[in-house]
Amino acid sequence: MKRSHPFRRSLQSSRKPARSFLPLSIGGTRTQYRLTAAVVASLLIAGPITSAAQTGSSASTTAQKAGAQQKATATAEAKLNGPVDLKPDAARAEQAYLDGARAVDRNDLPSAQADFARAVQLNPARQTYALAFSLTRERRIGELIQQAAAARIAGKAAQADSLLTDARRIDPTSERVLEHTSTRDAAVDPAKIPQPEFAPAIELTPTPQPETIDARGDVRQVITQVGSQFGIKSVFDDSVATRSIRFNPGPARFERAMPLLLKMDHLFAVPLDSKTQFVVADTPENRSQYVRQIEETLYIPAVTVPELNELVTIVKNIFDVKSVAASQKSGTLVVRAPESTITPLNYTIANLVDARSDIDMELKLFSVDRNRTRNTGTQTPTSVGAFSLAAEAQSLVSANQDVITQAISSGALTLTGNATRDLLQEAAFLILGGFATDARLSNLVAVFGHGLTLFGVNLGSNATVNLALNSSDARALDDLNVRAGDKETTTLHIGSKYPVITSTFSSGISSSAASLLKGKTINGVSADQLLAQFGGAGSSAVTPTITFEDLGITLKTTPTVLKSGLVGLHVDMKIEALTGASLDNIPVLASRVFVSDIIVNDGKTAVLLSNLSKTEASSVSGIPGLAELPGFRDTAADHLGETSSSELIVLLTPHIVHRRSSVIASRVVPFETATPQEF
Repeated sequence: MKRSHPFRRSLQSSRKPARSFLPLSIGGTRTQYRLTAAVVASLLIAGPITSAAQTGSSASTTAQKAGAQQKATATAEAKLNGPVDLKPDAARAEQAYLDGARAVDRNDLPSAQADFARAVQLNPARQTYALAFSLTRERRIGELIQQAAAARIAGKAAQADSLLTDARRIDPTSERVLEHTSTRDAAVDPAKIPQPEFAPAIELTPTPQPETIDARGDVRQVITQVGSQFGIKSVFDDSVATRSIRFNPGPARFERAMPLLLKMDHLFAVPLDSKTQFVVADTPENRSQYVRQIEETLYIPAVTVPELNELVTIVKNIFDVKSVAASQKSGTLVVRAPESTITPLNYTIANLVDARSDIDMELKLFSVDRNRTRNTGTQTPTSVGAFSLAAEAQSLVSANQDVITQAISSGALTLTGNATRDLLQEAAFLILGGFATDARLSNLVAVFGHGLTLFGVNLGSNATVNLALNSSDARALDDLNVRAGDKETTTLHIGSKYPVITSTFSSGISSSAASLLKGKTINGVSADQLLAQFGGAGSSAVTPTITFEDLGITLKTTPTVLKSGLVGLHVDMKIEALTGASLDNIPVLASRVFVSDIIVNDGKTAVLLSNLSKTEASSVSGIPGLAELPGFRDTAADHLGETSSSELIVLLTPHIVHRRSSVIASRVVPFETATPQEF
């Protein structure tokens, strides 16, 4: 099968091919091929030609070959990293190129890469060698990536990582290798990233031994004399005034003597190096110009915009820091100030952050709806009637005469010859046989009279005995966790928002107002036409003002962590629902509000119960008087009772996840400001 590749044409036209022949075994036949750049490129791109059985190798087989591949890689790297002979030699380069081509035919890519690299070293001017080396390296990286993927599928993660490491060693900048590197290996812990090291601030290094100091004279002379006793040279600014002083603190160290001397004369010093200080007058301008400042980024976790603004205000007003920038997105404060201010600033910010407690509020809401219907007793007939039995039977028989005739002819009905008795017998045959129905005859309870005066007594309805009980119980649960800071209000709303039109606004001119201007003209133009053109006469647009009311349950909780470890909860629960009534087309809402302050232990549960609604209904039907007598209430009356109730149960469980310090006041931290201090 002929293999083609888009790179083949360009490779064949690059340079004159090498005049070498190499016997290669492809597909079981031994053929001589000219080793041009195109042939090598096709072998590298298409890979060795194998049989169909070899092509269907599994991922596990590929992973097993990785060990042998790694051994060959080590041998090739040793060959590739060996001593480099920089002396050009075209013959040796050609031989190395041929060795690489044979290695490609054997699918020994590490050796092929080493041979092609050797050929490039021996003859750098030959582009064919460089091209073969580049293609070999890319194909080798591709095979290592495939082997790593197969090993990872087979569950050999360590072997896959080792293969990817070999691929990275071949080409550390390969994007394909980086894409297939596992996230776990590629992820870098930011805490382990080495941070840049900055040079520390310049500090004076005087001699540590205390010295006996007794100096008098000009300010500059005294400062120079005291500094020289500790090995410190002093350089003065023009702002240092000239006056005579005497300084006699006795035995003292430099850290005590020099600051005391500078404050006596309203001066301050800035170190130029470890042995030289620059002395200037202590004025706001000089401090702003000469005092060295440092920049620091303060990371403040879980901060809100108002809290971050409060911290910026504290930094500016308390510490007199002019350069401060806040980023709410990253939760950081970037501050630039003298080192003597940064240290107490860090301590204060840390106290403010740690002074806040965090609570995880566990909220569980149970809604229980119960409906119960009970129907017991006897439902007695409510009416009794009398009728002519003969007339009712004659009417029924006349309507079904064909059925009677067929029954008599078939022998199903035998008559006695007595007209009245036969009439009643025929009516009974129709009713009992299901051929006809009659409400009076079906509910017949008594007969009196004789002949044409034969009458029957019937009941208005049949008596029934009821023993029925229907009960339903529905429960709904909402379970959620809300994390809030100390004294922060959390709001939970379960329900819907109902639109309520509170007011309307009409624009345009009404028909009544337009009729007043009918027939009037303005500068010769009819007022009706002007109104119709610009004012929309006779029409107006109504714009409503809508507010949305929260129907359902609105629960607000404000936790407060007390010094004793208890948690105070301010609970504000509101329940609103539609009553069905309205006033001026505005619906009337039924509202119930519960506000309370409770104190619970950490991890303990507070229970709130609320009876949302409860209705009871009962009815009695029976014979008046008799149904009210003892002993006849269940036998002579039917009782129907309905009860429905809706209850709400709220469980509040606070969990303190971060407890603030129990101290009342923090440690006192002195610091210097940019404003000169009087001594």
